Amino acid sequence: MSSVTVLEKAQELQNTARSISESQKERDDQERVLRRIDEVRTALQAAMAQQQTAVLLRERTGQALDMSGFDTARAKLESKSRGGLPGDRAFVDARRALEAFTSELSASLRQLWKTWATARIQEVSPARFVTLGPDERLEATELYESMNAKASRPKVDSASILTFCSDRDTLSALLQHAPADAPQGLLELINRLDAGGVTLRELTDADIALLREYDQDNWYTLTRKAN
Repeated sequence: MSSVTVLEKAQELQNTARSISESQKERDDQERVLRRIDEVRTALQAAMAQQQTAVLLRERTGQALDMSGFDTARAKLESKSRGGLPGDRAFVDARRALEAFTSELSASLRQLWKTWATARIQEVSPARFVTLGPDERLEATELYESMNAKASRPKVDSASILTFCSDRDTLSALLQHAPADAPQGLLELINRLDAGGVTLRELTDADIALLREYDQDNWYTLTRKAN
C-alpha cells in the first residue's frame, strides 16, 4: 500500500471521526433541548392547573386572585424564542418563573379558600339537625363533616370546591324548613334517646314537651319491657 493511500485512508478516518463527533454533539443538544422543554411543560401544566382552580373559585365564590404572574412567566420564554430556539438559560428562567407563580398562587388559594369555606360552615348550626327526620339528620351530619374536611384540606383543587359547594346546597335544602332556634337541650335529649335504654320514668314533662314543640315526638315509639 502506497504512502498516499495510507494518508488518504487516515484523512477519511479523521473526517469520519469528526462527523461522528458532530453528530453526537447534535444529538446531545437535541436531548438537552427536549429535556428542558419537558421541564417547562411540566411546570406549565402545574401552573395551568392552579390557574383553572383559581378561575373556578372565582366563579363559585366570587373570590378573585391576581394571576398576572402566569402571563409574565409565559412571556419570559416567548420573548427569548423570537430569534429561534431559546438558549438553556431561557428555559431555566421560564421554568423557575412558572414554579414561583404556582407556589404563590397555591398559597393564596389555600388561604382564601379556607377563609371563605370556614365562614360558610359557621353559617350552619348543627343543633338544627335534630329537627330533621333520622335519615335526613344522618345525611345532614355527613354533609357537614364533608364540608369541614374540604375546608381543611392542605391543597385546594377543583374537586374540593365543587364538592363543597354541592354539599352546601344540599344541606341548605335539607334545612330549608328546619327551625333556626333549636336549643342545645333538644340535641342532648335526642342523643340520649337515640343511645337507647331510656325509660318513660326518666323523661320529664319538660322533655316530652320539648319533643312535641319541635315535632320530634312522632319519631319515637313506646314499648313495654317483658320484665
